[in-house]
Amino acid sequence: MKPPRAPVRLLRAPSLWLALALVALGALAPVVANDAPLALRRDGAWSFPAFAELVGRAAVAPDGGGWRDWLALSRPDVVVWMPPVPHGPLATDAALAGVGPSKAHWLGCDELGRDLLARIVHGASALSSLAAPAVALALVVGALLGTWAGLRRGWFEACVLRLVELTACLPLLLFLMFAAAFLGDSATVARLALAALLWPSFARIARAEALALAQREFVRTARGLGVSEARLLFAHVLPQMKGPLATTAAFCVAAAVVAEATLAFLGLATGSASTSWGEMLRSGVERAALGEWRPWAAPAAALTLVVLACHRVAERFRDDPAR
Repeated sequence: MKPPRAPVRLLRAPSLWLALALVALGALAPVVANDAPLALRRDGAWSFPAFAELVGRAAVAPDGGGWRDWLALSRPDVVVWMPPVPHGPLATDAALAGVGPSKAHWLGCDELGRDLLARIVHGASALSSLAAPAVALALVVGALLGTWAGLRRGWFEACVLRLVELTACLPLLLFLMFAAAFLGDSATVARLALAALLWPSFARIARAEALALAQREFVRTARGLGVSEARLLFAHVLPQMKGPLATTAAFCVAAAVVAEATLAFLGLATGSASTSWGEMLRSGVERAALGEWRPWAAPAAALTLVVLACHRVAERFRDDPAR
């Protein structure tokens, strides 16, 4: 009996589904945790304020103020459906400062009265908006350059290797701090800076795999039949190294999330640092001396869960003999 194909086994891995769920949670954070309604029926017309935030539009209440104050008034003619966590990550309430878990606030609130669960949910957006795009860009650039270098050899391989060695000399956090200080703290700059530092990891793996595959019979046969270099690259060589590249990508996602949290902890993250797990850790550590453990334990647990999930996914790809 033939062993099951690798994709089937990987789809059964809880760690893979956990990692995908965390990415989806970050991407859909505005409709999971928000003080704006998912759907609102007013004066016979429907609107979807929380969904508007998914496309970058501000969800402003009809009176131009905050949704919490607008919904607090009795409105019998209004039908409202709220998100599963009906609190925004930045909404403050001095009366709720430091309160513990309750039915309304499952993880309690921080020192400013902000819902901890809502902030954890929005902090996961670093996975979908920063880490995943940066790693995807690094994978494309690194895999293409590394594979092409392994197949072509000569001066092109030498140039790629020198670039890899040069980039490997740059410390990750120092380079990201430099980029934030001199190029701005936008999310685009952070993605490009991460991709610029992560692509050598893929290039090294791709080159090593390409060197080994170049000696295989199917590559020699393809070249003997006159197959173009581009077709050889995309149709024959790259598909053979999806396992090692996926393993590297999982490790890089974990590294990118930790790097973003570290920058936020140091106060040098992107414009979304107010909802970053790193910023939560910084404010939580300041309260730890007062015996408050929830503000720092919640983001620490979230970061640990993401790193463990990514590393477990990487191990599944690496240890899969049929990949």
